Amino acid sequence: MKKMFYYFFAVLFAFSFSRIQAQTSHKIAIQFFAQATNVGAVSIYSDTISEGQVYTIKPAILTGNYAVAQGLYNALVGSEFYFQQGSLNQNISIIFDISDIDLSSGNYDPNFGADFFFDVNFAVYDFNGNLLPEPFNLNSGTYAILRLNKSADFNSFISKTGIDINSALKFVYEVSTGFDLTGITTYDSASSVTAEISHFSHIVGSTQSSVTGVESQPAAKNIPSNFELKQNYPNPFNPSTNIEYDLPVRSFVQLNVYNILGVKVATLVNGLSSAGVHNVTFSPDNLSSGLYIYELKANGLTLSRKMLYMK
Repeated sequence: MKKMFYYFFAVLFAFSFSRIQAQTSHKIAIQFFAQATNVGAVSIYSDTISEGQVYTIKPAILTGNYAVAQGLYNALVGSEFYFQQGSLNQNISIIFDISDIDLSSGNYDPNFGADFFFDVNFAVYDFNGNLLPEPFNLNSGTYAILRLNKSADFNSFISKTGIDINSALKFVYEVSTGFDLTGITTYDSASSVTAEISHFSHIVGSTQSSVTGVESQPAAKNIPSNFELKQNYPNPFNPSTNIEYDLPVRSFVQLNVYNILGVKVATLVNGLSSAGVHNVTFSPDNLSSGLYIYELKANGLTLSRKMLYMK
């Protein structure tokens, strides 16, 4: 009898423990960025939620060159997203990078394909800062849900893009060869447009006819195969010089300038940069003539070169 009691207790404990494990909610650190074409990203704000928790995108003020894209950001404010319970196996940090912004219009850059109402690159990291493989797949049978409310700001923004608010809207994955509808489902209603997402990579939204028509697919982007920091040009220089760097994958980038004593005199990039070729202009202010070192840190790599400033 005593053995039966212990056996029953052990089974009950194992069952209860397995339920507790199944109900564990993993943490998701969210970081919002805005990024113009071929320009380093700017941080908007960050937050933390739990698996299963519905999150509402907050208002924020874009400043500097990005102020022109305020209407684009406002179109996302009030929208919601969440990870279904059981969709994750670990805590993650997810980058919500509002990408391909055209700073001349405040819309998404039309050179990258159809007129978009949504263009976001998602990068997923573990809590140790390691970039997880892309695409980042959720557990089988589970989804992340992104619901954009058709608010006055949303309707105002998409009218600027030329999209008819009454047309059928669609979310898709953008890949190098065009658009991929595998693993993403759209639910379009009069009050919202919702994406049911099975993995995270690059997600765009446009009219259904634009993102399902072969002729409307964007051309493959020229992505470098290696990280590289090019020699600045001109060199020597006065009053400014150009610094070019290549990224084979989307990365957090720091591009700093140091004097020969190792003192940092300028930060040119400090944020998320998309895969591709990037060009930054360095115009020294109140610096003396002499030798300077510019250093690129990205994806665990550090690259540096020397340049000569002559007044």
